[in-house]
Amino acid sequence: MTTTPSLSLGMLDDLVGFRLRHANAAALRQLDAALAELGMTTAMFGTLEVLANNEVVAQGVVAEALGLNRSTMVPIIEKLHDKGWLVRERTPEDRRTVLLRLTDDGRRAMRQLRREVERHEARLSEALAGLDYDNFMRGLRRLCEL
Repeated sequence: MTTTPSLSLGMLDDLVGFRLRHANAAALRQLDAALAELGMTTAMFGTLEVLANNEVVAQGVVAEALGLNRSTMVPIIEKLHDKGWLVRERTPEDRRTVLLRLTDDGRRAMRQLRREVERHEARLSEALAGLDYDNFMRGLRRLCEL
């Protein structure tokens, strides 16, 4: 976050939530830019990553796992489906439930997408050089459980 030298943030500068929000925004700006060159978003990548690690998942479960609103998932799923990277199926028991499965094309696309995300993660890790990375990640996970 860039501020002018004469601007005081007061107690904001020492608030965990404030710093987390700005750190998240900075990290996502870079990753969003890299993924945009591939016609992707972080939410689209997250969806594919969940599907790559689970054979079949209900759309609502993916949304919940990613912290997204179920209605937000609809355009994400539509774009990934249009690329041929996932298939949608309705369950016979409940026609409202949409099951998602990654296609072979989706698995191939994930190899390139993961390389880009790994490059981004390396830059973030470099920025955290000298910190106890494992404890930092453990702390972030605890905050996510609040």
